[in-house]
Amino acid sequence: MVRVKICGITDPDDAVACVEEGADALGFVVEFPQANPWNLPRDRARVLMAAVPPFVTRVAVVGGEAAAIAGLAEATSPHVVQLHRDESETCVSELAGRLEGSGIRIVKALRIEPAYDGPASHWCDLARRFLDAGADAILLDAKAPGRPAGSGLSFDWSIAAAVVASCPEPFILAGGLAPGNVARAVATVRPFAIDVITSVEDAQHRKVRERVRALIREAKGPGG
Repeated sequence: MVRVKICGITDPDDAVACVEEGADALGFVVEFPQANPWNLPRDRARVLMAAVPPFVTRVAVVGGEAAAIAGLAEATSPHVVQLHRDESETCVSELAGRLEGSGIRIVKALRIEPAYDGPASHWCDLARRFLDAGADAILLDAKAPGRPAGSGLSFDWSIAAAVVASCPEPFILAGGLAPGNVARAVATVRPFAIDVITSVEDAQHRKVRERVRALIREAKGPGG
């Protein structure tokens, strides 16, 4: 059964609501080096993460250089760091070395232009290179100007399906997922997990329990 990460948590009540509705993981955007509505200072992120109950995965969504990311990981104690900018394979390799022995996993996000119509093999090869560099999983998201994520845009899911077929490691699908299309996305791509932010929140970027419930039920299907 697909796992569901609700990202962009900024309020403890939102975290509680998402967990109660069945979220498997919560994402906290921590000192991201690009403006976005969900950015948290590390002290605030640490407090919010500390309140996450056992068996729910804490994900720090970060970007930048390996040393800075390692410092954020040390300050907030996530289970996973999700690199969501334009980090290089060298950065991933260095970060894997810095985090060795910590138990913290690395997810590398790759962002695809919604209009991309090139070969899927490019993304399969790129995913493989980042996995070889030390990433534990790959996430594919849509790329939009002016915002690192949370654009509400999607991309060709056949590319994601090709990456899943070519890599045995866990794969996470993001980008424009919402009630109404998420079941089809899961059936098409067969990801390990999905990552959602804007479709389950209001104009103030607070999570809406009913939207979270609808998305998780559709993603996981009957019995989920």
